[in-house]
Amino acid sequence: MTDTYTKSQEIETKKVNINTLFKDYWFRIPEFQRSYVWGEEQIDELLDDLHYARTNYPHKEYFLGSVVLQKHSVSSKSVTYECCDVLDGQQRMTTLFLLMAVLRDLSENPKLTANVKEAIYQEEDPFSNQPERIRIEFLIRDAVENFVEEFIKTDGATENEDRLKEIRQSGNVSLSNMSNSMLYLRKQLQEMDTIDLNDFAVFLFNKVIVIYVASESLEDAFRLFTILNDRGIPLSNSDILKSLNIGEVESEKKRQNFAIMWEKLEGEFGRDEFDRFLGHIRAIILKEKARENLLKEFEKIYKSGKLKKGEETLKTIKEYRDSYAKLIWFDDDIPQDDYQLHNLVTIMKKGLATDWIPVYLAYYNKFGYKNLFEFLERLESKFSADWILQETPTKRLGNTYNIIKAIEKAQLPSELLENDEAFAYNREDLKQRISGEIYGKNFARYILLKLEYILLQPNQEFADFNKISVEHVLPQNPKKDSFWLQHFNEEDVEEWTHKIANLVLLSRIKNSQLNNKDFEAKKERYFQSSINVFPNINSVMQFQSWNVDVLRLRQEKIIIQLMNHFK
Repeated sequence: MTDTYTKSQEIETKKVNINTLFKDYWFRIPEFQRSYVWGEEQIDELLDDLHYARTNYPHKEYFLGSVVLQKHSVSSKSVTYECCDVLDGQQRMTTLFLLMAVLRDLSENPKLTANVKEAIYQEEDPFSNQPERIRIEFLIRDAVENFVEEFIKTDGATENEDRLKEIRQSGNVSLSNMSNSMLYLRKQLQEMDTIDLNDFAVFLFNKVIVIYVASESLEDAFRLFTILNDRGIPLSNSDILKSLNIGEVESEKKRQNFAIMWEKLEGEFGRDEFDRFLGHIRAIILKEKARENLLKEFEKIYKSGKLKKGEETLKTIKEYRDSYAKLIWFDDDIPQDDYQLHNLVTIMKKGLATDWIPVYLAYYNKFGYKNLFEFLERLESKFSADWILQETPTKRLGNTYNIIKAIEKAQLPSELLENDEAFAYNREDLKQRISGEIYGKNFARYILLKLEYILLQPNQEFADFNKISVEHVLPQNPKKDSFWLQHFNEEDVEEWTHKIANLVLLSRIKNSQLNNKDFEAKKERYFQSSINVFPNINSVMQFQSWNVDVLRLRQEKIIIQLMNHFK
């Protein structure tokens, strides 16, 4: 059986009753769908709603919900027909499929039995070129396919309750729930007499309706799912990539393991962060600016032959996840006598955009821990310098991809670290930029974080800080009768207020009531809380007074320290 995928942008939507849905359409439950999980509670609610609607509004339509489909053209034995992958609604569709089998075996009406059998299965008819096919095909789940063959396709099979109870005890989630649902449906429908059962079936087939929305584009179909999904959980590009890749894996056991792996990764990263992580992998492989969404960018990867769909992609994602865990989440224990790598990553995570991460991952995946800290110092210097020097985003991204290309070409870490061209920036311009007024600039918080990193000893680890604010020691608007204007004239205030020597980081939100206090009061009441977090506060606390001479000395020292750490 082969599929022909088309790129039609046409979206089809239609209201159909259950009779039409199970007579005119053929369905598949894709490999990426979750297991069948409906139990007695959901089935009881469904039957109760149907009973209420049939009793009180027998001539009105009952809306069962929407179903989102992706259409395929499927060929089997020289016959081509349209088949729909169920992207949303598989639990209801599967329950209706089970219900058809129960109705078939309980019915004493030959017309009802014939109608239900047609809804379940089409027998082969070589004289009309009609192939054998089941109404709903469950992809990749061999055990579920066997259950369908034994209990749904086969006449009278639902009467074997002992066998169903046996399967209910199996460890397979779908089989356990499907067998239990079939038993519960039989129990509920057996309480109806023949007339009531016939009336129920008439209402079910003719008055129960669904709205189906279908597209031949998988991306469009998933987008429709996002819009229509009443659970409010939008599907991301990673969901679609999951379906494309797990569907390519031939072994059912491997597919299940990869599906479990994928769900674990989504839980570790969070949905949005996982998409961003996949974007890092895209950057490493393509080494060029993303022009389209993540899904289409991965299609570029596949078309280029740099990565294959399926197992190769899934293993690559797992490999980079393990690297990410070591390098970004610090899953590996760091030696207690050296926190430099840990601390540098911390300030980069807190203060820089994430475009440095794929470069860091690319280096580690080629060279491991060899010269890793030296490389990260070079990367941080280049990345932050480009930002501080106001290079355009396009230029900065281009420089990022150039380093990835240099990593790919290098045979040894030393060869890469000696590549001055890859890490070049104008040091004189950088020095001038950070020597001037930095407060209000987008890089101010980061350059202050870098200063804190420099002041930490190698055996010191950053204390936890979630909130950061930039505070002026000399206030921005000192009051006329304040301590400050006894030590600073107007020209001094204008010159020094917004320079780095006068700025400190606090591990708290600003307090406007305290930021104009005199120097001693600030030290005692305002700066004290951040002493154990940021070492720069300690250096400020050591001064007995705050004046132009102090600022001049601090400014010179800080700029030297920073430039020494811009590699």
